[in-house]
Amino acid sequence: MKTITESEMDFGKFDEADLFHIEASKIYKNLGSGIKTVEFILKYGENSIMFLEAKKSCPNVAHWYESEEKEQSFEEYYSSITEKFIASFQIYLAVILKKYQDTSEVGERLQTVNGMKDIHLKFVLVVKNAEDTWLAGPLAELKARLLQIRKIWGVEVAVLNEELASEYKLTC
Repeated sequence: MKTITESEMDFGKFDEADLFHIEASKIYKNLGSGIKTVEFILKYGENSIMFLEAKKSCPNVAHWYESEEKEQSFEEYYSSITEKFIASFQIYLAVILKKYQDTSEVGERLQTVNGMKDIHLKFVLVVKNAEDTWLAGPLAELKARLLQIRKIWGVEVAVLNEELASEYKLTC
């Protein structure tokens, strides 16, 4: 069982057979700079695979246009998260397509996907200090930015706070 600490939250305890701690992996490190990833990929339940990114805070969607600085910060934040989800998904696909020789860091139940049509893919952003009523803004922004990959692969997007992450047994 493994716990991952990120953005002042403890995620886990996860069975290592269901986990790919991509951010700490040799696969990721060997790719070199210029590629961003989520914290980890998790086989969640029987037929879901979750790509999880954790943040302490998030720019307010309602106020991004108030200044050039806020606009730039907003754009950098959401561009970075979008890039992390897409790159992590591509690395994971490369893993299951046997593109890398050593995949020992990838949980065995993540490596043995027999049919992607039955797998629910989920991109999940957990924002530690977000109120429930405020989560709809970041969710709408990420859904818009990830529209292509959502349409092609049927990816679901979710934005949770620490309390909701606990309810889904993601944090301990």
